Amino acid sequence: MKTMRYLEFTRRSMLLAATTLGASLAYAGAFGLAARAEAVLSMHIEEQTSWVRNFNPFDLGGRRQSTMDFVYEPLVIFNADDGGKPVYRLATGFKFSDDLKSITYTMRPGVKWSDGKPLTSADVKYTIELMLKNPAVDIVGVGDTIASVEAPSPEEIKINLKDVNSEFPESLADLPVVPEHIWKDVADPIAFKNENPVGSGPMTEIRRFTPQVYEQCRNPNYWDAASLHVDCLKLPQIAGNDQMLALLPEGSMDWIGSFIPQIDKTFVALDPEHNGYWQPPAETVAFMMNLKSSDPAKAEAFDDLNFRRAFSLAMDRTSMVDVAGFGYPKANLHASGLPPRFEAWRDKAAEGAKDEWMAYDVDKANKILDDAGYKKGDDGLRTTPTGKPLAFTLIIPNGWTDWIDTAQIAAEGLRAAGLNASVGTPEYEQWQKQLLEGSFDVALNSRADGSTPFRGYYQTMSTAFAGRITGAASRYSNPKLDEAFNAYRKATTDEDRKKLFGEIQVIVADDLPMVPVFNGPTWYQYSTKRFTGWVTAKEPVMNPEDHDNNRMRLVHLLRLKPVQ
Repeated sequence: MKTMRYLEFTRRSMLLAATTLGASLAYAGAFGLAARAEAVLSMHIEEQTSWVRNFNPFDLGGRRQSTMDFVYEPLVIFNADDGGKPVYRLATGFKFSDDLKSITYTMRPGVKWSDGKPLTSADVKYTIELMLKNPAVDIVGVGDTIASVEAPSPEEIKINLKDVNSEFPESLADLPVVPEHIWKDVADPIAFKNENPVGSGPMTEIRRFTPQVYEQCRNPNYWDAASLHVDCLKLPQIAGNDQMLALLPEGSMDWIGSFIPQIDKTFVALDPEHNGYWQPPAETVAFMMNLKSSDPAKAEAFDDLNFRRAFSLAMDRTSMVDVAGFGYPKANLHASGLPPRFEAWRDKAAEGAKDEWMAYDVDKANKILDDAGYKKGDDGLRTTPTGKPLAFTLIIPNGWTDWIDTAQIAAEGLRAAGLNASVGTPEYEQWQKQLLEGSFDVALNSRADGSTPFRGYYQTMSTAFAGRITGAASRYSNPKLDEAFNAYRKATTDEDRKKLFGEIQVIVADDLPMVPVFNGPTWYQYSTKRFTGWVTAKEPVMNPEDHDNNRMRLVHLLRLKPVQ
C-alpha cells in the first residue's frame, strides 16, 4: 500500500514539474527574456541636476530628452548622411499631389500603441489639429504650412498645404504623433506631465523613476520588436561635463553625448579595447541676442547692426576653439554661418567683404561703437546712443564647461570694447525656458541642421519660427528673408534651391542676426563592452549622436545588440 501511494505521489510530482517547465519555456518563448540576461543600455543624453518625470512631447522646456523617438516614433526620418534618404517608420510612404498643394502619407498597417489600441491615421489627424488649434503646442510649425488635414481611411492621412512646400516632409519628421484616446481628455496639453506615456516607439514603459536615475523599457506592443535587442534604457542624472569625467573610470556608460577634454587620455585609455568615439563637424554655434528684449537699452543695442558687428569683432574664436574647446570645434569665419558640411551650397557672394566682421579686432570694434554713438563713461563702460546704461548677460547651461569657457572668452573681448557683459549659468531646463519665453539677454546656442542647410536657417531665422524653438530664441524677423524662404520652399529643382539659398546666405551675411563663432563636433562616444553595432568613422552611415535634435538616433538604437 505504501508502495502504491509513493508511486502515485511520484507520478503527480513529475506531472507538476513537467507542467511548470512547460510554462517556463512558453514564457521564455513569448518574451525572449528568460533565456538571457536583460539588456540594459546606459545613456547620457541631457544634463540636469535632478530628473523631473515629464514625457510631454509638446513641452520643449521640460520634457525628458528620451521622449521623442523612443516614446513617440516619427512618421518618416530623413538621413542627412545618406543624401536625405527617407527612413520610413509609422508611415510606409508619402506622395505629393500633382499641384504640390497636398501630400498623402500611407500609414504602416497593424501598428499598436503601447497600451494595445490601434494606431491609425485618425491619431495623426488629431495631433495636427491639436497643434492648429493650440499654437503653444505647435512645435513643428504646422500652423504656418497646413490648411487642413483629412483621414480618408485608417491607413491614409492627407495634408492640404497653404502653398507649395517641397520641404514639408522633412519638417514633419519632428511631429510627435500622440494617441487621441489619451490626449482628448487632457485639459492643458502644455502643463500635462504625461508621467506614464502611451506611445508608439520602442521604449515606452517607465519602470523606475527617481531624481537620480530612471529606466525606460521596451514597448510590449512595438511593431518593430524583431529589430529591437535592447530591453531598457538607463539614464543616470549627470549635471555637467565634470561629473561625466568623474564617472568615466567606472566604465558604466554605453552611449555618451558629452564634451570630454583630452578624450584619448581621459576616455579611450581607460579601456582601449572597448571605448571609442567619432566626432565629425556639426552644426553652427552662435551668440543669439534677444532682438525683442523688453529692456529698452538692450533692445536698442541688439537691434543695431553696428552693435552686432562690433560684438562679432570682439570674439576671439581661435581661443574659443583651442582653449575652451580643446581643439575639437572649427572656427566659423563666415557671416552667413554656413556649416562646413554644406560646402557645396556656399555662395561666394555672401563672403569676401561681408566676412570682415568675423575677424578678432577689438580696436575696430571700439571704433564702430564710437562712431555709432555708444559713449564710454568714466568707468570705461558704454551707454546706448540715446544715453541708456547698457549691461547684459551671456547665458549658458550650468555644467557645459566648454561653452562656459567660450562665454568667458567672449565676455573678456566685449569688456575690452567697453561693453558691460557678464556670464550666467542657469540650470539647463531654466536655460531652455528663458530661450522659449524670451526672458534672456544673449545666449550661446546651436541649431539643428537637416539633410540640406535650409532647415537650420529657416527654423532659427524665419518669422514663422521666431521663439517657437530654442534655436529661434533671437526672435529675428526680416520680410526680405521670409520671401526668400518661401521661394525656396516652392522650388522644385536642386538648381533653383541652390540659387535661392545663395540669396538667403547673402541676406544673413548682410544683417548678421546672430554671431557665429564655431562649428562644434558631434558629441558621440561609445563602449563596445556590453553592446555592438555602433556607428563609427569607418562606417559613417548616419549622425551617431543620441541628443534630442537627431531623429536618426532611433535607427542607431535598433542597430545595437548585446554582447553574448
